[in-house]
Amino acid sequence: MKPFTQTSFTKACKHLAKEHTSIKTIADAYGFPPMYERPFCFDTLVKIILEQQVSLASGRAVYNRLAQALGTITPHGLLQMNTDGLRAVSVSRQKAGYLQHLSHMVVTHALNLDEIPNLPDDRVREKLMQVKGIGPWTADVVLMLCLKRGDVFPTGDVALINSVRHVHNQPGWTVDEIKIYAQKYAPYRTMAAYCYWHAYIQRRNITVPY
Repeated sequence: MKPFTQTSFTKACKHLAKEHTSIKTIADAYGFPPMYERPFCFDTLVKIILEQQVSLASGRAVYNRLAQALGTITPHGLLQMNTDGLRAVSVSRQKAGYLQHLSHMVVTHALNLDEIPNLPDDRVREKLMQVKGIGPWTADVVLMLCLKRGDVFPTGDVALINSVRHVHNQPGWTVDEIKIYAQKYAPYRTMAAYCYWHAYIQRRNITVPY
């Protein structure tokens, strides 16, 4: 449950490259990945929800319009905007509902964000997934980027799955097969996932708006 640091992150990446040909191949081609990270806070949860099922750039654009409208993104501010207000800044109707439910959960203390960093991975997932619109992918991204948990491999992430298939030249691998394969990277599955993401980003020349 102890969060990784830049030092332990780099050490784990080097260990994976030494033990696994797939990770060494990525490192030789692109170097090790940066330690992607975000603060754990309400604002970040909003941002991650807006990034669901769209490109990072698209999600960031909507987030920027929302931030411009509100000034500071807070649960009370989002609840006051209502669905029509959120739609006016390009938030989809479905995601507007998600953001309002998240805001309501925080305002009513049904979701205590202060306790989340002290919980084990499964409890973090359980707590976050009480919110409409937060499923396994979003919970895993929070665990990795915000809480810096070292053994998470989000098989709900399309880019990650595609990168694994590409690196291993196994286009037919199913998600379940990849999930089983990824167990060999434990207890450093987060770092392995970052390596595969890094390969995907570099291969497609994507600019990551962090």
